Amino acid sequence: MKKMIIGLVVLLALGGGGYFGWLQMNESAPESADERDESSYLSNKEPKYVELDLLTAPFIKGGKFVRYIVLVVILEVANDDEVSEVRAVIPRLRDAYVTDLHTLATMRNPEQKMLNLKRIKSRLLASTHKVLGVKIVRQVLVQLAQ
Repeated sequence: MKKMIIGLVVLLALGGGGYFGWLQMNESAPESADERDESSYLSNKEPKYVELDLLTAPFIKGGKFVRYIVLVVILEVANDDEVSEVRAVIPRLRDAYVTDLHTLATMRNPEQKMLNLKRIKSRLLASTHKVLGVKIVRQVLVQLAQ
């Protein structure tokens, strides 16, 4: 009898946890390409821009930290609705970007004298698509801050 009660409690706990996880996954799932209006993403209208706070990237040479590089990151979106979507997830984007910048610093060729901005840009765009979905941000613009 005792084993049955313990088993029932364990099954209820697992079922409740599974249901909660299922609910969370359905709420935060990015929209598919069919659901999003592709005309706004591909339109030729004047794009909108969302500028993030400055980001720092470590510059490592020969396996040793040399200095930090300060980057300006600006996201290009199609309309004002997408600007508000981007602003809502800026903390998640910044976290993904910082992770990518530190990963790139460790993967960089030790002989390389400068940062490869094209590689940084493509990595940040891939991270943006993971966080927001593919049809919100058109481009990630990256430049070195002075």
